[in-house]
Amino acid sequence: MSEHEHSSGMGHSHDLDPSLFSENAATNEPIGLIMTLHIAFMVTSFGILYPLGMILGLAKNKWHVPVQILASTLFVIGYFLAHAHNGRNYEPHIAHRWFADIVIWTVIMQFILGVYLKLHLERSFHGRVRPVLVKIHKILGASIPVIGYVQIMLGVIASLGFCYGGHTGQCLAHFIMGSSFVGYGILLLLSLRVGGPWLMRKGRSQEWYDSWVIMLWGIVNTFTEHSRWGQPWNHGDYQHTSMGIIWWAAGLVGIMLSRNGKRTVVPSVLIILTAVAFQGHAQHVANSGAIHSYFGYMLMAGGLSRIVEICFVWKEGQFDVISPWQYLPPLTLILAGLLFMGSTEEQLGYLLVMDVDVSSYMNVLLSFGFVVFLFAFCLIYLWEKLTDYPNTPNNEGYTEVDSENTILDASSAFLDDEDDDAVELKQTNRTQ
Repeated sequence: MSEHEHSSGMGHSHDLDPSLFSENAATNEPIGLIMTLHIAFMVTSFGILYPLGMILGLAKNKWHVPVQILASTLFVIGYFLAHAHNGRNYEPHIAHRWFADIVIWTVIMQFILGVYLKLHLERSFHGRVRPVLVKIHKILGASIPVIGYVQIMLGVIASLGFCYGGHTGQCLAHFIMGSSFVGYGILLLLSLRVGGPWLMRKGRSQEWYDSWVIMLWGIVNTFTEHSRWGQPWNHGDYQHTSMGIIWWAAGLVGIMLSRNGKRTVVPSVLIILTAVAFQGHAQHVANSGAIHSYFGYMLMAGGLSRIVEICFVWKEGQFDVISPWQYLPPLTLILAGLLFMGSTEEQLGYLLVMDVDVSSYMNVLLSFGFVVFLFAFCLIYLWEKLTDYPNTPNNEGYTEVDSENTILDASSAFLDDEDDDAVELKQTNRTQ
């Protein structure tokens, strides 16, 4: 908390002296009703409506535009509420504040492109640029939920005043790595439900893409974790740099073994090794060891379940039947990511102040993880229903998948850029 107490009557300000904030980026006042409404509007807009609108847009459904308009309306209201609140004030250079400009301009560009495309201007110059603008509109639409997620996380951090001063590096590591595991879990779920045929068409396996990301991330970590070159190394530098080395080395092995669409367990093995390494990290907060240990076990479960799925459960070319076991890897990775994001030193120190035991806290984090998994599953399932996946889009009613090309074409529709008219809700025979 700041060394300087601020009176509750000082009002809202974006121009406070940064020297007033030493260890915490927020003042002591309550958040207040207006800021609470700002949070509610923004979470509803970016956490629920924009992702829903993205799915409706990918499915070319008639409700895409109304949902996007509603989301944008709540966003605008929430924006002005953020500039009208009293009570708690924040350090003027917090990331949540400057990242808002990126969010605003992304939404504005997406909205303008959406209005232009809705006019269906297709003659002469408009006809030539329309395919490009459709693709840009689609990319922006898919990026808004991601950008919104980042802004929501930054907002949570800002509201508590965490990740400031000497805590910034440790906080960034937890939120970036934790978010990566959550994102990886969602991508695995997406691949499980609709991505298999697309991967087959590309002639690549999921692990080939995973290994490239692992290798590139490892290279970045190898040369960035020790940010003070020429200065002595500490135990954290050794831990994180060595982790980067093993990541790019394992990534290279994974790329080699997953050539020509072959599957490999190397990314899963690396996840297990990463879990072991994190469990061995030195901790500086009393209750930190328990939650990091829980995180490690959950991450190990994700790696082990992925190995079992690849070696014993997965059947090549079978996309219409999903084993219950195949949901374990994405679920455990999402749960592990939430646990890691919630285990920063400041968060765990706050638990001690509030006299909350770490087991109860972990239950709350895991509950959020299940909600994230459920929401991601529902969005994917909604797209399947709206597009009649894995059946052909033109078939009505219940239709059997009669050929490999049929399901390949249906899956590719998820990435289709054609500007078709809206489609109605259709039935599907997908086996859960």
